Amino acid sequence: MKKWVVQLNKSVNKRFLMWSILLIAMVQMPSLALMPGIHQIHQVFSDRSLSTIQTVMNLPNFISPFVTITASILIGKGLLTKKSIIVTGLFLVALTGVLSTFANTQFWHLVLLSCVLGLGLSGYISNASSLIIDNFTIEERQKISGYQTSFINCGGILMSLCGGLLATIAWYGGYLMLLVALPVAIVAILAIPNLRMGAKAKDADRDAGTEKIRLHTDILLYGVLIFVFMAVYNVVGANASTHLATQGLGNSSVSGYITAIRMLGGVICGLFFSKLSRKLGDFTTVLAFLVVFFDMTMLSVAKSIVTVIIGEIIGGMGLSLMLPQCLFSVSKVVNKQSSAVATSITSCIAPSFGSFFSPLIFTNLTTALYGESTVLRYRFVSFVALACAVIVGIIFAIRKKRQAAKAPEQD
Repeated sequence: MKKWVVQLNKSVNKRFLMWSILLIAMVQMPSLALMPGIHQIHQVFSDRSLSTIQTVMNLPNFISPFVTITASILIGKGLLTKKSIIVTGLFLVALTGVLSTFANTQFWHLVLLSCVLGLGLSGYISNASSLIIDNFTIEERQKISGYQTSFINCGGILMSLCGGLLATIAWYGGYLMLLVALPVAIVAILAIPNLRMGAKAKDADRDAGTEKIRLHTDILLYGVLIFVFMAVYNVVGANASTHLATQGLGNSSVSGYITAIRMLGGVICGLFFSKLSRKLGDFTTVLAFLVVFFDMTMLSVAKSIVTVIIGEIIGGMGLSLMLPQCLFSVSKVVNKQSSAVATSITSCIAPSFGSFFSPLIFTNLTTALYGESTVLRYRFVSFVALACAVIVGIIFAIRKKRQAAKAPEQD
């Protein structure tokens, strides 16, 4: 009877942990609350270029990788726990929302908000994903990774809809949506175990902590893949507000609705991701680039909001195809000791740098080539996405052929 009670408690705690991870996923893309207001922010700070505004808005993606990798090393050595970092990060994101209510009159205030937000995101994005690797089986990881992406997109819908509406009231209105991180932090305090790795680990964790951190070469491959994908994917959201306004298709509020529609596509895709992943494997990432190509093509030719909606629903599936597939593939080549560093690379460093460098690369490049036209910007980057799909398909086809050739030798 006692053994059965212990097993039941473990099952309940595991399920509670899973739900806390999924709730954290809902505040994983707070930038979606801010993106609908970019056009209005550009009007408020009209002395700054659109590229400058986009770069500052993406500053959290530049800050978080450095803080994340430092935290992951300290976690691996047992100096910090994943729980403490995750909870601190969630509180910092909520603090950003509080700061926006009185730090909103100068351009440097926008920079300050981005810096605090970046510190907050550093705490929980990668560490929440590493909890999946640490506490669940391979089969459970595949399912939870898909569900996690659906919750990310559900949170994105909430952020973009409410953020878009609030941005019509004040340029900093979207930042108020970041306050939802506060109740999530409370759930995290209750659900996440406070375990240490490294020299200060206890019981079973002590043995794992004494192992040297080794990173599989596949982690670099998937990290580069995510970096490129996010650089391409981020072009859609970063230019949506300006594109809709200049094409006469809507204001900040409409932009928020469109972003929510894109996230809806991600929610739908996340629900059946595990089945799709089992059939396609790493070729799921090729499909991710293809749907983004379709999305940008539709945006570049859109003359009505209906065309935009069709493109966004399909394109929104890209994120739910790329990130969970890469996370699942990485989870097969790491252990508890290396999970924090590995997920830092694939869940934070690669996507954050990809998002940060996206406007620096594509906005500046297309502005030099075509001027301020968002139509030609979408058209140009859509072909970049198509080229990436072809290249990635070739890479994984070669890998699959080599793995098939090695299989008989191992037998």
